Amino acid sequence: MSLTAGTRLGPYEILGPLGAGGMGEVYRAKDTRLGRDVAIKVLPADVVQDPDRLARFEREAKAVSALNHPNIVTLYEVATSDIGPYLVLERIEGQSLRQVIAAGPLPLRRLLHLSAQIADGLAKAHGAGIVHRDLKPDNVMVTDDGFAKIVDFGLAKLVFPELDAGPIADATTQVKGTESGLVLGTLGYLSPEQAAGKPADYRADQFALGALMYEMATGERPFRRETFLESLAATIRDEPEPLRSKRADAPPQLAWMVERCLAKDPNDRYASTKDLARDLGDLRDHLSEITRMPPPESPTNPVASSLWRRRSLLIAAAVALALLLGVGGTYEAMRPAGAPSYQPLTFRRGTITGARFAPDSKTVYYSAAFGADESRVFRTSIDGGVESDLVSHVPSAFILSVSHQNELAVLLTNRRNQSGSPGTLARVPALGGTPHPLLEGITDADWLADGESLAVRYADGRLEFPEGHPIPVAARMPRVSPNGKLVAFITGEPTAIEVWDLQGQRHTTFTITFAWGLAWSPDSREVWFSGSDTHSGYDRAIYALGLSGEARLVARVPGPITIQDIAPDGKGALVMSGAGVTSLTVLHAGQTQEQTIDLFGRTDFFTLSDDGRWILAHENREGAEGTYRLATDGSERVNLGPGRALGLSPDGTLALVQRQDQLLLLPTGVGSTTTLPINPGRQPNLNSTAQWSPDGRLFVLFQEGRRGGQVYMLDGQQWLPVTPEGADAGFAVSPNGRWIAAAIAGTTTLYPIDGGQPRPLTGAEGTPIHWSSDGWLFIRSRGQFPTRIYRHEIATGHNQPWREITPADPTGLFEIGAIRIVKDGAVCVYAGTRGLTELFYARGLR
Repeated sequence: MSLTAGTRLGPYEILGPLGAGGMGEVYRAKDTRLGRDVAIKVLPADVVQDPDRLARFEREAKAVSALNHPNIVTLYEVATSDIGPYLVLERIEGQSLRQVIAAGPLPLRRLLHLSAQIADGLAKAHGAGIVHRDLKPDNVMVTDDGFAKIVDFGLAKLVFPELDAGPIADATTQVKGTESGLVLGTLGYLSPEQAAGKPADYRADQFALGALMYEMATGERPFRRETFLESLAATIRDEPEPLRSKRADAPPQLAWMVERCLAKDPNDRYASTKDLARDLGDLRDHLSEITRMPPPESPTNPVASSLWRRRSLLIAAAVALALLLGVGGTYEAMRPAGAPSYQPLTFRRGTITGARFAPDSKTVYYSAAFGADESRVFRTSIDGGVESDLVSHVPSAFILSVSHQNELAVLLTNRRNQSGSPGTLARVPALGGTPHPLLEGITDADWLADGESLAVRYADGRLEFPEGHPIPVAARMPRVSPNGKLVAFITGEPTAIEVWDLQGQRHTTFTITFAWGLAWSPDSREVWFSGSDTHSGYDRAIYALGLSGEARLVARVPGPITIQDIAPDGKGALVMSGAGVTSLTVLHAGQTQEQTIDLFGRTDFFTLSDDGRWILAHENREGAEGTYRLATDGSERVNLGPGRALGLSPDGTLALVQRQDQLLLLPTGVGSTTTLPINPGRQPNLNSTAQWSPDGRLFVLFQEGRRGGQVYMLDGQQWLPVTPEGADAGFAVSPNGRWIAAAIAGTTTLYPIDGGQPRPLTGAEGTPIHWSSDGWLFIRSRGQFPTRIYRHEIATGHNQPWREITPADPTGLFEIGAIRIVKDGAVCVYAGTRGLTELFYARGLR
């Protein structure tokens, strides 16, 4: 239905048409209340006539309207009229990026200016859990004053949800060929996973942006072929012609960014669109420095020195990016003298659990868990080659330290790849031999200069420097200075780096939100560490801390980087790239096929609705932090806003969320928010969880540090304790609502809710996670791999094995986190954290 000039839609007066396409017809209109020009988008008839799609559209379009960013067209309102729902959008004076590209390839500065803005807009939306899925030149407007604005954000999925995951042929049929123009108009910007009919996430938008940048640089689409099917096949299979072969003046950094965005495997693209936006912004801001040789650094030329330092940092990031793309060898030939380079030392898929230099600064000892193997100790060299020798006679172990006499300190443990787990400290000759056990219950250690004494860290956090001389601070990752006089370690919350001497005196303290990894400079004057200002630590960089307490930036690259060691000759360092990523796996009774649900990689809590249809999850990834409601079949994801998720009501309609110092009940759909009273003296943390009883009473396990957890019941405006302190991170409510099953020190006890004596259960060792309607208590056994769940029959005390959780691909998996069960075992969901990391030898870090 076309609207004529003068038609009124509520307070909006239609002035004339602006265009039409798969997303509907667009009109220029006047908001008669505010006197401003707006754009009105009327939805396609097939959406209006489908109640389910219409309801989903209206719900999710409201989420899109919450986006507020200068590079995203503002959605003012979602309204309805006699013709159905319509959108009220910001009116843009300008032209589409398609029109801009039609004039020919863009100048580099304008290309980067627009690309960085588009990436900024994408990062904002991705942080809110919203993905475009139809980014193309037609959906980017360039204002008359040169600013990029993304349009139709999120609407591709909202209007055509069948494109979210499904073969492209099916999508073509469902949208009736070219009736909407969506499929044909988008081909060339679809990611390989979209083209192949696989689920797509925010990284599909990165692929589309890579295609846009390629087209802005060359005037050509990277995967355009003669026919539709050939273009589709090229998207899935072929690599585009190198950017610099078509645009000689394009800096290598731009080519690497485009190649990374256009990677076939989504895991090879950026882990965060925020990182992509930052890289593009850095390249734009330093383009003039990169496209000309800067003046040499000179003590008398501070301006030149500043430019050179900034350029070096940028090139450091570009080199790391090149390594991630597998083109580090190509870069080495063109790397300016003095710029950092990164040489890969590991070439197998797995987790690096430690790395140290030998005294010759060329031999490297590292421990790693490759594939399904446990962590083992290997030897390699920085002089070339890709082969690593397994250190003989050393069983499952982590490398801790290498002495000046070339003797290894290792931690013998049966944990696959989880650093920080207690084990047996042993010393091993560098050329191999039987480990000689020294101490039990150790998590870390480092040699002193004499090669005989060690600083040791026990499982309870005690640090002795050296053995027998305690330091009165709970410590992690102790590293002894090369001169043997100082020890550095990580401690506290918030995290701090501290340096102490042999006399037990503190020398230096530096506080930062997150720290992981320490190494001393050869002259014992600096401690290098990997740190971040975010709690997840994903964007950590390498810093150097002087003994005076001042820190300086050493290196920042896209993604996490962790310092492992600095060579005794000072010419290089060992760094690890990569970090842990958490995903949720859904198991249905009677099915062997697992279904994985990825949020943003830092899911630190989740729970289930009683019917098994909904997951409430808390995401801790910077830029995307908040509470999300997910469908267990992967069909829906809704961002409920900021706050830490604690529990989901049985029917899935209410989410208990901690937001700063408030406890809130948020509606997952339509409804109002309720504020609950705070439990005096008890605050939720990462292990806190909540459940409802069948009669609607709310129970929360408040978990606090060493005090352990304690289950409370909300009675009106008061929190009443149900269990004593010390409860493990899990509990279950009985089907009749009269008992709480909780474990203290691994032994399960039934606690009466309305008064009475606790009832210990014999033989129920582990953590209760579900209480079935027929009297079985599902209990998680202690231990990680494999993770076993058994059923305990309360009436008889009989135990029965129920399920053994063994992921199909154990590579890099170091933890099975929370496990939730509902519907008497019909649905089981567990969290698995996987760390896939690589080891590099870095030259030129200063």
